[in-house]
Amino acid sequence: MKTTRDPEPVGRTDGRAPGRPVAGGKQGMKKALLVIAGFTVISIGLTWLWNEWLRLAYAHLLNLVAPPVYDLIGFEGARVGAFRQRYVNFVPFVSLVLVTPGLGLRRRGLGLGLGVFTIFISHLALNLTERLQPGQSLPLVSSLVSDAFPFVVWLIVAHPVVSGFFTGPGPEGGATTHAGADPDTPADP
Repeated sequence: MKTTRDPEPVGRTDGRAPGRPVAGGKQGMKKALLVIAGFTVISIGLTWLWNEWLRLAYAHLLNLVAPPVYDLIGFEGARVGAFRQRYVNFVPFVSLVLVTPGLGLRRRGLGLGLGVFTIFISHLALNLTERLQPGQSLPLVSSLVSDAFPFVVWLIVAHPVVSGFFTGPGPEGGATTHAGADPDTPADP
């Protein structure tokens, strides 16, 4: 009499969806420390570049671009304010996008381009707050929005990966997925 064997499992045998990291453990901690170290090194390098060269180049760009844009949208006479210390918020955004593990090359590149452009637009808007409240200091709400904005843009760019940070293990130890998502298809190639 011939007996049948159960077929060998194909693909993952640990109950996780493909591309999902194992939560915790030494490997998870090691990976997290590498991401933090990468973020730190990239941030320090970009901050140095910003202070040595990019800050002045960016101020020149804003002085060229902002006045015609302001005139076009009805803010004649508005000019670039004295809030250049806030413009450094490009640094955490670029650093986070570069070190976020699991982002596809296409999403990373498009995210960087569109994110930097979006932050540039936010800087144009930030300058207009000087018209609302003239003076040397930036209004509190504007400061808070300006400081948080790069992180919000990063959350949007890295959503497929970041959303996985907040989903715990699903049934049988597998990772949970979003409604309608195919658990066998990676979020971004």
